[in-house]
Amino acid sequence: MPDLTPFTQVYDREGTAAEKYLLCKALFGRDDVLPMWVADMDLPTPDFIIEALQQRLQHPLLGYTLATDTTYRAIIDWQAQHGYSVKASEIVFTHNVANGFFMAVSAFTQPGDGVLVTPPVYPPFMQAPILQGRQTVEAPLILQNGSYQMDFAAMEQAMQQHNVKLMLLCNPQNPSGRVWQSDELAQLVDLCIHYGVTLVSDEIHSDLVYPGYQHTPTASLSEQAAQITVTLSSPGKTFNLGGLQIGYAIIANPQLKAAYLKVCQANAISGLNLFALTALQAAYSLAGKQWRDRLMAHFSRNIDRLEAFLGEHLPDVNLMRPQASYLVWLDFRARFETHAALKNWLVESAKLGLSDGESFGGESGSGTGFMRINLAVPTPVLEQALHQLKSALERSA
Repeated sequence: MPDLTPFTQVYDREGTAAEKYLLCKALFGRDDVLPMWVADMDLPTPDFIIEALQQRLQHPLLGYTLATDTTYRAIIDWQAQHGYSVKASEIVFTHNVANGFFMAVSAFTQPGDGVLVTPPVYPPFMQAPILQGRQTVEAPLILQNGSYQMDFAAMEQAMQQHNVKLMLLCNPQNPSGRVWQSDELAQLVDLCIHYGVTLVSDEIHSDLVYPGYQHTPTASLSEQAAQITVTLSSPGKTFNLGGLQIGYAIIANPQLKAAYLKVCQANAISGLNLFALTALQAAYSLAGKQWRDRLMAHFSRNIDRLEAFLGEHLPDVNLMRPQASYLVWLDFRARFETHAALKNWLVESAKLGLSDGESFGGESGSGTGFMRINLAVPTPVLEQALHQLKSALERSA
């Protein structure tokens, strides 16, 4: 049984300028909600990463730095665990995964082109095309037997009718935690090849896959898949390094890489900062794999606890058990007649700040009646959330 002690201690984030807490008033109208929204852990960054940063700080010079062979080798070796063979020449650094796909929209499309997304999905996917004068084209996922499926017919129709040049894919899927299987990805790749669509695969949650499931990097399927795919990743989610702004793209196709680099250069993005480089190298190590395994055991325990609580106290709320990540998609549609009533009850009665499902649904409305909860919290914080839910239920009985 792994040692889960680091995941049971509550850390006071007062004075750390933590976005998760500072934005509560703006997002929820009150600052006394328990924030369980943005994909940011209330769990410690691993001690071996902190030690690597502290060791680097022993040197008094913090000047300009470059990624070395050690950095590239760390990424190559880390991706190899997923069966993904990567070359150093294919790696391009970004400041995070989000700006990675924003740059992809700029690099691979022209104003007016269609960018395909499959809601419910990470909200910036829908915003990135619009903010750059492109069309966001939706092909919503199909909810079938409690799990999401790709609607290949809808995707093909969208590609035919809306001048789609780029698709943004979450692999694994956010918010549901669905791990796409190789046959599903292969069918998607075939569609993209047929219609000349470049595929951007956001794989930031790929390290957080639960036993019984296997992450398949989209570009690893075949040489044909690699030639149309831009893979985006980061150690940020797995090791709670969001504040260090770490991201990278893997691009095998020289023409796609050249177009991407042109946008990077136009925005003066040429590498990672000193501490990002130090943290990435420490994270992508044997110690990182061992830490990840302990972390997943903690997440599993938190999901089990929430599932049991809902089964006893809120049986009409469906928990979509994630196959990857610490984010859990909750279906409240059977309990609340309107999404506004759901939001009001969670904020005003339960005093919980969750990610609003409507922001994931786009024009399709596929997130209405849903909420996403972040379970990357210490055990006492989850228990506090469940206590608040139970108290809200008792008051409304």
